Amino acid sequence: MSNQMVTEFASSHLPWRLDVRRHAKLRHLTRRLGKPWTVGCTLGGMVGRRGPAELRQTDGEFIAVLLVQRGAEVFAQSGRETLVGEGMALIWDGVRPAECSAPGHLDKFTFFLPREMAREALPRFESIVGRPLPASPGLRLLGSWLKTSTDADYLDERAAVTAGNVAVDLLTSAIGSSSNIVLDTQSIRLMEIRAFIDSHLNSVGLSVDDIARANAVSTRYLHLLFQGAGDSCGQYLSRRRLETAQQLLMTQPGMSITEVASRVGFASPSSFSRAYRSAYGIAPRDARRPQPS
Repeated sequence: MSNQMVTEFASSHLPWRLDVRRHAKLRHLTRRLGKPWTVGCTLGGMVGRRGPAELRQTDGEFIAVLLVQRGAEVFAQSGRETLVGEGMALIWDGVRPAECSAPGHLDKFTFFLPREMAREALPRFESIVGRPLPASPGLRLLGSWLKTSTDADYLDERAAVTAGNVAVDLLTSAIGSSSNIVLDTQSIRLMEIRAFIDSHLNSVGLSVDDIARANAVSTRYLHLLFQGAGDSCGQYLSRRRLETAQQLLMTQPGMSITEVASRVGFASPSSFSRAYRSAYGIAPRDARRPQPS
């Protein structure tokens, strides 16, 4: 195994000092998804360290989400050491020293978000750094989406941004449904409501008032929860409908435009087409055609 291969692998995850087992498998694939990016990789036993020298080499501030698909990784940061097993996840902070190790074969994804983007999606994310997320349907869905996005070499810039936004929303939904994450009350409620919206995108006519009633909060408090989160409640609902529609158009070529519109809560194909064209500049049917570079 060449030193260049190890260096390229380590730098794809932000700068790390990495020691891998000689002759062990080492593969990785990086995919930009707008501002975030994801790295899918396979490796054998390894030990890694991210110390002062590696922190100085890092251009920007990032939060990373480790999702283990097969095997296990031990991750240590800020005095907390965690075993991340199959199906589990862990959030680590790119501005702090860290160490990691894997005793044997490991398949994983790491999803990187700029710090400001992470703060919009996960208010007070510092409270969950280093805490393990147990295996869950939400994390399995996030892992599947990252695999789809990483393998999709046909993504243009617009589709890649959409894929990144979907991944962020799947992450917040998975964290919001986790029972062992301790957050402040407002952060918990915001993630619970986002998860509710994501699970009711097919409800035609779903309004902000409906969302508030279903979650036993006032409309005013709902607006307060979304302040500083990047989107208002109504904007989040609209964005998630269109992002989910984009996902269906990309991954379900046999699904009709009418069915896509119905799946994401539009009353008619024409209203869906207008909203889609307004957001992406093309008609839904054209999203399935290769776009000129």
